[in-house]
Amino acid sequence: MVTKRDKIIGMACVGLLFVGCLYVLSGSEDTDSISNQRSLDWTWNDYNQALEEARNSHRYVLMDFWAIWCKECKEMEKNGFADPDVANLLDQFVLLKVDVDAVPELKAQFSVVGMPTIVVLTGEGEEIDRAVGYQTAQQLKVFLRGILA
Repeated sequence: MVTKRDKIIGMACVGLLFVGCLYVLSGSEDTDSISNQRSLDWTWNDYNQALEEARNSHRYVLMDFWAIWCKECKEMEKNGFADPDVANLLDQFVLLKVDVDAVPELKAQFSVVGMPTIVVLTGEGEEIDRAVGYQTAQQLKVFLRGILA
């Protein structure tokens, strides 16, 4: 027999599930919106290709570790990477987007514990610097100029 208490608990669980779904959906966007802010030339998840391109062009690799569910990653894409001054600086790097869910071995290899994380490498794969967490456009400019100096 279902008691009044059981009904209340059941309704509360359904309500919490509904609110949780709304929360998750409110932060989700399709993956195309991540790369459509500005036409930056990102390589997607192909570490070896990025290193080869960096060696051939004598540039550094900038790895952006992100995830589809990471709100800060989306904000940094929209408000940081899309900034015209930041985008101009990024043109001097080989850009590699790493989806941590699609390529977890790179996340482990570079000891990435939180997103977003930016790792800058030489063409030989040696780490130059990294920035962990959300970076404003101004912070990105300072970070990138410091590497290019």
